[in-house]
Amino acid sequence: MVIPVAQRHAGRAVLVTGTSSGNGRAIAGRLAAEGARVACCDLRVTPRPGGFDESGEVATHELIRARGGAATFVECDVADEESLESAIGTAWDLFGRLDACVLNAGIFLRTVSILDETPVEHDQIMRVNERGVWLGIRAVGRRLADAGRPGRIVCVASISGLVGLPGEPAYCASKAAVVNLTRAAALDLAPREITVNAICPGFIATAMLREELDDPQRRAALEAATPWPRLGTAEDVAAAASFLVSDDAAWITGAVLAVDGGYSCK
Repeated sequence: MVIPVAQRHAGRAVLVTGTSSGNGRAIAGRLAAEGARVACCDLRVTPRPGGFDESGEVATHELIRARGGAATFVECDVADEESLESAIGTAWDLFGRLDACVLNAGIFLRTVSILDETPVEHDQIMRVNERGVWLGIRAVGRRLADAGRPGRIVCVASISGLVGLPGEPAYCASKAAVVNLTRAAALDLAPREITVNAICPGFIATAMLREELDDPQRRAALEAATPWPRLGTAEDVAAAASFLVSDDAAWITGAVLAVDGGYSCK
């Protein structure tokens, strides 16, 4: 039976990290619009300044509720084991279970050569981008395994995890780690019917790219580097996440899905 997209996640309970802005905000909104109850997890409740988010002054969970969806905000530092475990426990207790988790939270500090990047910057990026995903997979995987429940875990990596980009040494390293962590975790969790997949967004119009997109020359360079005749949007990433959370992806695990307008084909 084909389930209409508007109902494809009806009854599901999903936790999404990094929901205040950008891709995470769009993912949470998309899943809620398709019937899921969503735990919106982030360090801050309000959207990041400089973004392209619709109703950018309204918190994500409040926007979802205003549109008739079900969502709650849970403060969470994904790089802190206790904080993340607490957030997952809070969501599980609130919903009675979790069916899926989208580990989207990540940071990018600045464009800098490896010759000038500091150990502090490197460690901060790895702590959030890699450790935060590792902790999330482990915590959600344990919860699902202990409950004897199947589930979906989606990790948001980047094209920076598939190819090298200049001025992003630690960021590239962190996202490449997420890509192969996804594959390894998929093998560990497959016998328990828990899928683990990764999305690798390309150049997406979010606050992270605001500086580049506001500069005509730099924007033109990004557009020229992308084979598709436009840059990506957070909604493109949300659509991919929705698919990987859905029953349509029940036998897909360890996949690395580039959402990049063809950039990584080159």
